[in-house]
Amino acid sequence: FSFKLFGNELSAACNPTMRAALFGLSLALVSAVPQFDVNLDAAPAQRWQNVTSFYREDILAMTAQLQKNFEQFSSEARSQWHEAIEASMLEEHKAELQGIVDDMKSDTVSMEVLLLFNALYELSSSTACSGMLAAAPDGRMIHGRNMDYSFIYPMPNGTMHDLPDVTFDVTWWKKGQKLMTSVQWPMWIGLHTAMRFDGWTFEQNTRPNNDAVENLKILQTGGKLFGPEVRSVMESVPSFNDAVETLNATNFASPMYMVLAGAGDYEGAVITIDRGGKRLPGTPPVQHTEKASGSWHLLQTNDDLDKPAEDPRRPMAEMLLKQHEQSEVSEDFVWQTVRGLPLYVEKTAFSWVASPKTGYFRTIIHSEPPPVAGSVKLFEDPLQVAGHKSLKRRKLFKNHHLKVLSSRSV
Repeated sequence: FSFKLFGNELSAACNPTMRAALFGLSLALVSAVPQFDVNLDAAPAQRWQNVTSFYREDILAMTAQLQKNFEQFSSEARSQWHEAIEASMLEEHKAELQGIVDDMKSDTVSMEVLLLFNALYELSSSTACSGMLAAAPDGRMIHGRNMDYSFIYPMPNGTMHDLPDVTFDVTWWKKGQKLMTSVQWPMWIGLHTAMRFDGWTFEQNTRPNNDAVENLKILQTGGKLFGPEVRSVMESVPSFNDAVETLNATNFASPMYMVLAGAGDYEGAVITIDRGGKRLPGTPPVQHTEKASGSWHLLQTNDDLDKPAEDPRRPMAEMLLKQHEQSEVSEDFVWQTVRGLPLYVEKTAFSWVASPKTGYFRTIIHSEPPPVAGSVKLFEDPLQVAGHKSLKRRKLFKNHHLKVLSSRSV
């Protein structure tokens, strides 16, 4: 048979079965992380069944380890967190978690464990993370992020797994259309790394003074967990400017940084969030990329941008960026930056680069090399080429891709 890829058309002189296999092979070459669909029009309890089935053994191992980790809290403290998280969550989100519990049918997978897992950041689980926004010469925004976090747990066969083993991409669908994409872990239903198509990207980073006791007080009085709340905002707010305004005004239970890029030229922002929805004295205002001032990039790690850095990553990266011009900015440039020193570290679970104007996104885990320079255009989503508006048709190729990934791990 013959195979040609040109523009947005893919043709193969072969039968439908061969064509499906061909697309599956293309997917395997495009991304090493599994890809799943979440249909927001489906009943909440059914939305994560494909993920739960694929990661069943890991979920059992993860929840067993989580139960041990949560034993550091007294039963009274766990009860307080359980009640506060449950009160803060939408019924829809709780129904999704209950669906996971019901699908797993295991004593180790309880509603309490899943609620606490979705509040890991608010529980003061320490992460690092770095994010970069860069405007290409034409003003198009490109967003790069490193998720620096580790959660090691033993599998039944004695091997140890970590978050790169369970990192996957989700395409969120609503009314038959692609709405957004995100990087997920099993049982996590909120967003920490995501893009609304033709809209905006999002990344969350740890900020100092993320204290669980103080976070709980705010959560108990109406504060929000960042993951589920950001998901609700991304589902409902299409534009970058409205997203920045909405997130900046939200009563979050914990301090953090939020990094966003928009589909419009030079739409880039870093929001410094204070606990409780109040802006404290000394908190930096929203930082923006701007054409007029020549501010073509922003770099956020884990300290306030208007204060001395608390570790060498930001000043070292800024020093390196000063050796480059805006004319060099591209997806390749951002990949080279986030996957190089000093931003790429031992605990980088995954790296992600996206551009809301073009819809480009890609996730690679710690052990994978960055894309070869000049190869970004080769990584178009074959599912998009194959009729992305049809969720039913997409599943034909998705199922084959997951079979390929499963065979790799055997």
